[in-house]
Amino acid sequence: MSGKVTGGPSHWRANLDELTLGATQLREATEQTMRLAGDAMVAGGLLSGVTIMTPQGPLIAANTIELSTSLLGMRAQVEVLAQGVNYAVAAYLETEAQITNLMTLTMTPTAVVLSLFGVTSDLNVPNEMYELAIRGTTSSVWALVEMAVNTGNQVVPGSKLALGHAIGWTFGLNKSIWDVPPTQRTYEMLAHTLQQFGLTQLAPYDINNVTSAPGLDGWQDRDTLDVYGSTKAMQLLKDYAYEPDTVTIAKLTQADGSEAYALLYAGTTPLGEDAGPLGLLHQENAFGATGVVESIAADSVHIEEATMQMLEQAGVPAGATIIPMGYSQGGTHAMNVGMSDKMKAKYSIPDVLTVAAPTGHRRTDDLSTNFVHIEHEHDKVPALTGASNEGRINRTTIEVEGYPEYEVEAGVFGPEHNFEVIDHQLAEALADPGVAKAAAIPLENLESKMGGAVAVQQFQLERQQATPTRHPLVPSGRAAAELKNIVSVRPLQEWMTTVQTK
Repeated sequence: MSGKVTGGPSHWRANLDELTLGATQLREATEQTMRLAGDAMVAGGLLSGVTIMTPQGPLIAANTIELSTSLLGMRAQVEVLAQGVNYAVAAYLETEAQITNLMTLTMTPTAVVLSLFGVTSDLNVPNEMYELAIRGTTSSVWALVEMAVNTGNQVVPGSKLALGHAIGWTFGLNKSIWDVPPTQRTYEMLAHTLQQFGLTQLAPYDINNVTSAPGLDGWQDRDTLDVYGSTKAMQLLKDYAYEPDTVTIAKLTQADGSEAYALLYAGTTPLGEDAGPLGLLHQENAFGATGVVESIAADSVHIEEATMQMLEQAGVPAGATIIPMGYSQGGTHAMNVGMSDKMKAKYSIPDVLTVAAPTGHRRTDDLSTNFVHIEHEHDKVPALTGASNEGRINRTTIEVEGYPEYEVEAGVFGPEHNFEVIDHQLAEALADPGVAKAAAIPLENLESKMGGAVAVQQFQLERQQATPTRHPLVPSGRAAAELKNIVSVRPLQEWMTTVQTK
């Protein structure tokens, strides 16, 4: 095979999702039946009361009582069945997690060595090894920390819980630090610490519509998609997600005359030649290094807000079909936007496509969106968060293998992170009947929305100047309304008393 498919309707993990979905739907159907039966019993009671002096009265009353008793019994049986399914699924997943933890513990040293060779040489190392090295290393460090905290918890019961919530609140989290996976915990704390010291700053974006030669409706009409690679969705991403620090909204006319809107997020903006040794941290490009921090450590909260503004400016109506798509860093933004509660409350998001993006750290039990991830088996970037994508009934990862016979640009992360390479190898993989069958349903769901006429609007993003950090005891001299909304450490003035002077 020239590729590997994990997740999707044909994956074994889908059986667990279908069991859970079935139990939930059965419970909902039972509740609906109970509501209807309640109305029927009220009517039966009234009818039996009216006809109590007739031969039919007692019969109606008896049948009403029998119906009520039977429905209550059925409801109890359904509840027991649903609880049993949930317990069985949870027990299986817990066993799987324990096996994964054991493998992480035993394989981490080997994975670290292989990863070092992969980074410093031309050795092709599977991205699972990079994931394992990152996850295993951070887990080992935090295991020592938790060991010390557990020792303190034995001396002062409850101190671990209190400390976890206190640290989590201080770093802007809404939960205990112990509830966050070790790798994600490390990235978030590191990002917030760098921001507090002013080494990297997250802030909202100014957006500017830079659509070239728009029509009267603001849209630039483009040609219908012609596929020169693997799929229409990949071609759309290749055609319109290439300008640095831009988001393109592509309006796609559907066969029934309706419209779908693809959100196309570009990859990471290259570092400038005059950036200097700390340029990576201070890079202010929207999709620069700071954008990577936002996408991984802050769930793209400012990109989410900018996206909603762009959709509104473009005239996309509430309830419209939105398809977030992105490459590399842009793929992580697309994943975050696709999972956003604010976005889903206003728009319909049936599909999300990511290419060569670190998205494994994002988990969800919402099975209403079709997530499709395309990766190369040797690409280091998707392994950045130390987590693989879940294999779920609605979440499919297609991992392509091999390289084209012609020479391609390697770039910073090697040829396996090159979009052209991934697209070419995806076309090769889909020629394999096994891969095509396993990926058929999720890809068809996505491809079905890619036909028809295409019109685009393009927006340039520029990060606003973040409010400088300051010592907590130094008066700011600024009104609270003047401060920008920064995703940062919990503002120090919220947890340390300061003396404000005029």
